Amino acid sequence: MTNIELGENVRKIRELKGFSQQNLADEIKVDQKTISRIEKGELSPKFETLVAISKALSINISQLLSFNENLIFNNYSQYQQGGQFVAYNNTEIEKVEELYKQLLKEKDEVIALLKAKSEKSK
Repeated sequence: MTNIELGENVRKIRELKGFSQQNLADEIKVDQKTISRIEKGELSPKFETLVAISKALSINISQLLSFNENLIFNNYSQYQQGGQFVAYNNTEIEKVEELYKQLLKEKDEVIALLKAKSEKSK
């Protein structure tokens, strides 16, 4: 892997995670110019710096080194079903289940509040 490829990976992941160069620099205790130079491929970071970047971006170092944007943006299938466009992606099922449970809990809370209001107004 070249410094340019590594720098592009850092930049793409940083942007996907919503970090500015300054945010990342602050997180790993370097100056913003260092992050800029890494992303441009002008600086070959030490292993410790790569570990710090990975930790700050909440990924492991192998994900940083092997990042492939095609896996993020092209890992879905699209097709027509019953005249309606449907797209599936590789979202982890556990996260979907967690969100669904949260929605059900919130729905139950709203129903309980509405019932309580209804009973008070009688």
